[in-house]
Amino acid sequence: MSGENEMDQTAPDAAGNDERMWPMGAVTRRTGIGEHTLRAWERRFGFPTPHRLESGHRRYSSAQVQQLLLISRALGCGHRAGDVVPLTVPEIEELLRQTGVGEGVATVGGTEEVVVEVIEACRRFDRDALVGILRHDASVLGMAAFLRERVAPLLEEIGEEWSRGGIEIRHEHFFSEVLEDELRLMRVPLQVSAGGRPVVLASLPNENHALGLQVAALAITIAGRAVRVLGPHLPSEEIIHAAEVLDAAAVGVSMSVFAQEEETARELEVIRKALPKAVEVWVGGAGSARLERLSGGIKRLPTLDDLDHAVKGLSG
Repeated sequence: MSGENEMDQTAPDAAGNDERMWPMGAVTRRTGIGEHTLRAWERRFGFPTPHRLESGHRRYSSAQVQQLLLISRALGCGHRAGDVVPLTVPEIEELLRQTGVGEGVATVGGTEEVVVEVIEACRRFDRDALVGILRHDASVLGMAAFLRERVAPLLEEIGEEWSRGGIEIRHEHFFSEVLEDELRLMRVPLQVSAGGRPVVLASLPNENHALGLQVAALAITIAGRAVRVLGPHLPSEEIIHAAEVLDAAAVGVSMSVFAQEEETARELEVIRKALPKAVEVWVGGAGSARLERLSGGIKRLPTLDDLDHAVKGLSG
C-alpha cells in the first residue's frame, strides 16, 4: 500500500476548474494495474500524467482512470503495453472492437475483485481455488505483467488484511506457501533458456521469509538470466562461498519488513567486502527501502522495475 489518503481529493484541471482526483492506491485497485507499472508508463510513454501534490503523491483524473480501464482490458486481451498505452481513447476503443471483447475473449478482473476471491479462498484453505486464480491471471497477463500487476498488489493487500485483523496468520502463511509453489512451477520451463553467470539469491539468518526470493527468481529468469536460489536463513559466509563456487554475476539478498535493519546492513557489508568488485551485491524486498547506510558497492532494489534494470545491466 502507498500509505496515501484513499479519499478522493480535488485539484484544478487544465481550465482551472476543480476535478475529482484518484490516489494511486485506488487507481491500482480499480484498474488492476500495479503502482510500479503506472510509474514506468509515465516515464516511458508520457501517460498517465498525474497531478503531483506537495507531498509528491500522485493524483489521477477520472478521465485518466477511465482510459487506464480501457488499457487494462486491452492488455487482458493479449495486446502489449507499448502498442496500447500511447493510443488515444478512441483508438483503444476501436482496438477493443476489432479484438472482439465481449465475445469470449479471456480477461482478468480488477485487483480489488481478485483480492476478495483470494482472501475467501485462503479463509477456506481452498488450494484448488487459489491455484486456479493465480494460473488464470498468469496465463492472461503474461509472466512479467503477472508479477507486477497481480503478485505485487496481492502481497500488499494480503498484508494489509492481516494487519487489520481480516485474516489470521495461518491464512497469510497458506497464501504464501501456495504462491511460492506456483512461482517455482512457472520458473521451471523458463530456466532452460536462461543463461549467463547466475544471480545467487538468499536471505540472511535474521530472515525466515522465502516468498521474496521466489518473486525475484522468476523476475530474473523472465529477463533471461540464470538464477540459483539458496533459500532463507543463510549465514553470510555460506552465501559468499556459494557465489564463489558458482562464479556469480550478482548476489541478491531478500529483506522483508520484519528483518532487523542494522544486522542486515552489517551482513551485507561483510558480503560486499568478501566478493570481487565485479560481483554485484543487491538487496531487495519490502524491507530494503528502510536501509539508509549502505556502501556504494551495494545496490538497493526495492521494486521489480529496479530489479529488472539491474539484471539488464549485468555483464557476463
